This record gives sequence, C-alpha cells and structure tokens, in this order.
Amino acid sequence: MAHEKLDRLAVYGGKGFWLRAAYMDGFGDKSITAVVRLGDRSDPANPRNNPIGEDLPVRFIRVPGNQEAGIEPKLFDDDGITVRVTASSARLIRDLTPDDLRGCAPDCTTPELVRYHLATINNTCLPSPNEAVTIFRFEYRPSAR
Repeated sequence: MAHEKLDRLAVYGGKGFWLRAAYMDGFGDKSITAVVRLGDRSDPANPRNNPIGEDLPVRFIRVPGNQEAGIEPKLFDDDGITVRVTASSARLIRDLTPDDLRGCAPDCTTPELVRYHLATINNTCLPSPNEAVTIFRFEYRPSAR
C-alpha cells in the first residue's frame, strides 16, 4: 500500500494505532514491536481490528480527547511512523505469558502490569484478569515522511 493512500489517522476511527506520548521513544528506536488492546479484536470483521498485512499509521496523542463526548484528541505532528501487522491473537489477561508480551512496552511485561497499562491508556478502572485482550504484532515499514 502506498503511503500517500494511507489514512494517517488525523481523526478517530481509522485503522492504525494511536499511542500515548510515553511510548514515542520505543517506537522511535523500534524496540516496541507489539501492542495490547482491550477486547477481542482479532476478528477481521471487528471494526476495531487492525488488518494483517496492511501498512498502518502510528500517531501519538498530545492531549487525550473524549470519544463519548465527541471531543477529538490533539495529536502530535505526524512523524511518518508506519507499521504492518504481522499477527494478532486474543487471550484472557490472566492467561498472558512472557512470550505473548514479548516486544510490548515496558509497562506490559506481566499480566498484572497489562491491567494497569490498559486502565491508564483507556482512562478506566482496572480491567478484570478475566477480560480478553488482543495482541497486535507488527514490523516497521519505511517512514511516510
């Protein structure tokens, strides 16, 4: 997919990844190669699924918005980071293994830390260990810049 055809996720709802600013360094040095998202998003028919094999933009949130209130977040300027999802899998938080969490951000190295990570990025209470999550693994693609 050509970069000029990518929806660079300027507004909520497109395919790709919006991330908190704390993860900029891990994407800048390409040490983060997987993300965990709440819910089972592994079904390609799920609108929150990020499809395997397509180039997708990565954007960083400067100021969180409020989707329920219709307030869009403010994003950092698009730095062109582009990834391609190579695999996705859904598991219960309690069943996550070190291998499942390989390549995730440093605050996602154990199932308990995943709960705090998800509560932080979603601004919610701690999810139950019995909740499903999806792990998206990806490779870096040439920058869109």
